[in-house]
Amino acid sequence: MTARTVLLLLLPALAIFSLSQRRRLTAVMGMGLFSLVLAATYLFYHAPDVAITETAIGAALVTFIYVLAIRKTGRLVVVCDEAPRLIARDGGEIVGLEQEIMHGFARELGLDLVVRIVPRDDVGAALNRGEADVGAGGIIREVQKKAELISMGFLPSALYRVSGGIVKDAKHLRENEEYFEDTLEAIREQRSLSMTLDLARFLAASRLNLSNYAVERIEGEFSYCFLVSQDQPELLIQLNAYLTRLTESGEMERLIERYMS
Repeated sequence: MTARTVLLLLLPALAIFSLSQRRRLTAVMGMGLFSLVLAATYLFYHAPDVAITETAIGAALVTFIYVLAIRKTGRLVVVCDEAPRLIARDGGEIVGLEQEIMHGFARELGLDLVVRIVPRDDVGAALNRGEADVGAGGIIREVQKKAELISMGFLPSALYRVSGGIVKDAKHLRENEEYFEDTLEAIREQRSLSMTLDLARFLAASRLNLSNYAVERIEGEFSYCFLVSQDQPELLIQLNAYLTRLTESGEMERLIERYMS
């Protein structure tokens, strides 16, 4: 009698737990456990055939199908090139202001955050191909004229033109190295280059020897933003609303102080 009572009490508790979860995977795991407890309850009430069916279909098959679906739809995929202090690798982790913002945004949506580091020129292409939801990594709002879905600016920035070098090698004279780490490597080796850097990347580059490069600040007011996949206008609305709440609550200022000061 005690075991039956425990099982009957567990059923509504597990149902409430599953329904109250924001993360879909946690909710599905809860419902899978609910099915197992339900199967045990059937067994106690002398219905082994129903218990076997519930275990096979409810706990196993349905849970498996949901997990497969969530793997495709339960993630917020962000593509970016590294931008120090904004979003960059630190050992085995991704850290920075933009990572913190995206982590909170994904959590609010009940999604798992996935960050993929790609060459900077591939960020927009990945969004257009539907391989990602959001583009990040020091994106300047005022120069994204071709992008249709651009978030509000969340942090002032600046642009710097860097050109020169002493190692004359035509194959290295490029407007854009594939990754920002390639740019830093070119500067370390004093290779010829000509490119425009946002404030975060310029500050990182300025820690190296720039004496053989001409540096020019580009006039204008600039700000960092995010790009959103063109087929997800609703996601852009949600992202702008989230950025607005961060700003109005003062949390954005605290995050900026933590990562940019």
